[in-house]
Amino acid sequence: MSVEPQPIGNQTEVRPYSQASRAGYGLLWTAWTIVLTIGGFALFANSSVFAGLISLGLAALALRYTWRIWTWQARRLIFFIVF
Repeated sequence: MSVEPQPIGNQTEVRPYSQASRAGYGLLWTAWTIVLTIGGFALFANSSVFAGLISLGLAALALRYTWRIWTWQARRLIFFIVF
């Protein structure tokens, strides 16, 4: 029996996208999360409860995707911007 050291995980892990792409998309989706959250509470203040709930629901989805970007869990990056 030979005693060989066992590798402890894959040390040369390949990332599906660059650090700059991750930062750019992460900032974009963070901005979307902030805008949707502020918009949701502003709609509550204007007595638009249903629209406020939709906005906060979209903010929750954007927050989830933002978290996945910042922690390298997103498999692909989605560019979403509206003019």
